[in-house]
Amino acid sequence: MIVKINKKWGWLLAALGCLLTFGLTTTKANAAVPDISEWQGKLTSTQVKNLKSQADFVINRVQYGTSYEDLYHTNNENLYVKYGVPFGSYDYSTFTSTATAKTDAKTFYQRSNKNTKFYVLDFESTSMSSSTANAAVKAWYNEMRSLTNKKLIFYSYQSFATTYANTARQSFDGQWIANYSYKPTITYSLWQYTDSYYLSSLGKYVDNSLYSSSSVSTYHPLSWWLGTSATTYAYSSYSVSQHAYLYKVASKYYDGTTIPSSAKQKIYKITAVKSVTTGKSKQLVYLSGLNKWVKSQDVAGYWIGQHGAFKLRKKANVYSDVKLTKKTGKSYKKGTQLTGKVVKSGNLYRIKVSGGYITAQVQISNHAYYESVPSSKQVKTSKTLYKYRKTSFKKANRATKVKTGTTLTVTKNGKRSSGSRYYKTSDGYYITALHNYVKTK
Repeated sequence: MIVKINKKWGWLLAALGCLLTFGLTTTKANAAVPDISEWQGKLTSTQVKNLKSQADFVINRVQYGTSYEDLYHTNNENLYVKYGVPFGSYDYSTFTSTATAKTDAKTFYQRSNKNTKFYVLDFESTSMSSSTANAAVKAWYNEMRSLTNKKLIFYSYQSFATTYANTARQSFDGQWIANYSYKPTITYSLWQYTDSYYLSSLGKYVDNSLYSSSSVSTYHPLSWWLGTSATTYAYSSYSVSQHAYLYKVASKYYDGTTIPSSAKQKIYKITAVKSVTTGKSKQLVYLSGLNKWVKSQDVAGYWIGQHGAFKLRKKANVYSDVKLTKKTGKSYKKGTQLTGKVVKSGNLYRIKVSGGYITAQVQISNHAYYESVPSSKQVKTSKTLYKYRKTSFKKANRATKVKTGTTLTVTKNGKRSSGSRYYKTSDGYYITALHNYVKTK
């Protein structure tokens, strides 16, 4: 895809490219992964039927920016669908700002055949500064992510990628890097190694890529590219003020720098979170002290300093010891509400419950109380409850009974020394903040 305008010279440059990259075109692909655009012409049924046996999948150009739609992409994509050739779709971008990047993404999505397996941002030319370019690429990604759950792939050649999209490209599900002289030295899942691969089914030279485990630094099987197997994502619903244990196996911060051994196997406070889809994570967490973003797959969140009531998100085994090495044979089902207190064991945390200990990992249990006022400042009762005159919910402090289904306005979320929480209502009374009794609106 690099320097598309050169392809206007057709066969002359293809032949020249073949001579210049002779050593590299001897690299053997198990099957081709060609880049196809209008430069390969309006494909015929015969060509596409023959292509099926030569390509694992193809990547088809949809547009050259918002102002130019590829002449033959609709014809070619319809034939891919008809004859069962898997394909991804790419957008050769020409945006110059975050605003035009969003428009570019919207137009690209609208023009694309919805049978595509994934979407690609081809970003290899710009007049923007590095910081502006990174912001624009991220804007394109965010817009596309709001439109589709399919994989989003970043494409560029190595030097351009590291100069103009070094931060933003990390958000993508995979990176497709072009380098015709040697293997890329940055992380990549697809390597475009030549622009002079002869595809006999088309009778033309094409850009070709490799994705085998011996050719790329981040290997994904064919099923990943074709969307025939679902990715199992790590728990990705952490919130600010929770704490995270950084796994020993974590290797890279989200910015691509190496995590030192001295930073691992320690607890950090989460001070910010944001949604992405990358690797096996759908969330990033910002760790105070390290001041770095890490993927949710690289941490385990723990309740710290909390006690009171907990509701299980998953089944939890009960252990007789705080190190969780000796099972009692008892377990609690998902949805069970437990009373307990968080205690520390080495660098990790447990919840002491009746009969023993369970893990205090956030993905296993949810604190049974809401911990903040919702943005709407409204909650709806799911059970009959009482308003109280004081934060101590003694029978003597009851004011009025509230029926199920009543909407209440709340102004404050308070915490008792026991760890339990309450809401203060707009009329000056107090109600429980238990999930089982109220729901935020």
